[in-house]
Amino acid sequence: MVQRWNIWDDLRRMQSEMERLFGDLFAREAWGGVPQLTGPGTDIVSSNYRQALMDLSETDSELVATVELPGVEKKDIQINATDDGVEIKVEKKDEKEEKKKGMYRLERSYAGFYRFIPVPDGVDIDNIKASYKNGVLELRMPKVESKRKAKRISVD
Repeated sequence: MVQRWNIWDDLRRMQSEMERLFGDLFAREAWGGVPQLTGPGTDIVSSNYRQALMDLSETDSELVATVELPGVEKKDIQINATDDGVEIKVEKKDEKEEKKKGMYRLERSYAGFYRFIPVPDGVDIDNIKASYKNGVLELRMPKVESKRKAKRISVD
């Protein structure tokens, strides 16, 4: 298997390790101080997966995540939504075989992306819409009124 060295992969791994060591002090997202790398598969980021680049925006009615997945086909994208957040996982495997007289070459490559998006209370995970075009995945997560209400508790 031929695997090319990429300085950016090493820098991302180093950043992930620093965030883990410092208790994700610098990795806070905008919503309620939720850590950027949490949830299932956090250890995946530090293995063979790249952390997909992402932008998050919010309107009155929805949260919108745009995730860059260059060179990926729609069929390779897996999206799982839970009460904690949305998990995006991409696995792409490629194998090239070449046979000529006196020569045989087999190259395998493996690439993947992983991203976990923590979602705050009030996002309707049952109605998330995903679209993919030109290497950009767009997730539209509609908001609903939070089921959790503030309640005053008296102390006895």
